[in-house]
Amino acid sequence: MHTIKGIAGWSDPAFYETALDALTANIAVLDGSGEVLAVNDAWVQFAELNDLRIEDYGVGANYLEFCDSLGTEEGATVAAGLRGLLSGAPGPFRFEYVMPLNASPIWAKMTAVRLGFLHKPYLVVAHEDVSIQRRAEIGLREATAKLLHAEDDERRRIARELHDSTAQHIAGAKLMLRRLASPDPAVASMVVGEVENLLSSALDEIRSFTYLIHPPALEHLGLAAAIRQFVSGFSRRANLAIRVEVADDFPRLSHAIEIALYRVAQEALGNVLRHSGSQQAVVGLRLAGDMVLLTVRDFGSGLPPGRENAPGVGLEGMRLRLEFLNGHLTLIDAEPGLMVEAWVPFIAAADA
Repeated sequence: MHTIKGIAGWSDPAFYETALDALTANIAVLDGSGEVLAVNDAWVQFAELNDLRIEDYGVGANYLEFCDSLGTEEGATVAAGLRGLLSGAPGPFRFEYVMPLNASPIWAKMTAVRLGFLHKPYLVVAHEDVSIQRRAEIGLREATAKLLHAEDDERRRIARELHDSTAQHIAGAKLMLRRLASPDPAVASMVVGEVENLLSSALDEIRSFTYLIHPPALEHLGLAAAIRQFVSGFSRRANLAIRVEVADDFPRLSHAIEIALYRVAQEALGNVLRHSGSQQAVVGLRLAGDMVLLTVRDFGSGLPPGRENAPGVGLEGMRLRLEFLNGHLTLIDAEPGLMVEAWVPFIAAADA
């Protein structure tokens, strides 16, 4: 502990020095005038690590005068708060601020408490680096905004599909019904047939959309069965050869994990069809220790050069969804083709 003789008036300075040096926060002890009497080892190490050229690590300097000299709102707030403690205001005094450093700014949280008697008070001022927490909060807000944007894009896509295709089928059926007034039975029969075809197409599209939005098999049968069912229909519609590799006894997972992995499988196979040029794919689902791994592999063109870390078309929303579950999405150049890996922690349905 870096100290001066002024603190030796305490009953057992060695005890306090050892206690403060054991703490990871940067701590300074001030007297009633605001002079720095001592700083702990963490304070010294922080100053040296960040090349802060402060004489004697600030010991002997007046902390309150230093705050005043900054000429900032933050400095004035801290000085006023510490003076309030010295004058008898109840503590602790807490304040959070950004500290500009040469490497990069950090978020610091100050906590100050008064010790001793009012006629001879001491202040213990602790500074903690909370940059990781604040950056995580900012990242979470940004990820939430991106996820909401991705969901909005998906809603717009569905709306366009309904307008451009399904609504046209229904509009066509409505126009055809006007011809039923024809006295010719052959025309009436033809109209009925056309209307039935148009309404059947519209009904099939609506069922497809509702299945994509919330597949019933996922809720009733679980992820493994839902993926098998989806791959079977997708393979038939897209004319692709897709193999599913998943154990028959694959366990049920929490709903959040099942829906996230199911969406990744949907998007990844959609990308295989739209972008890879591959005529075959492999979908795998297995447990890997305390994690669940979903893989989608194609044998097409793979990632363009320099795009190894690219999110891939339609996968950004899924990447964010996995990150909310403490998982992650990885794209691997499989040569030939692309491997999409979705990792999430294993949480059984019974534990959710």
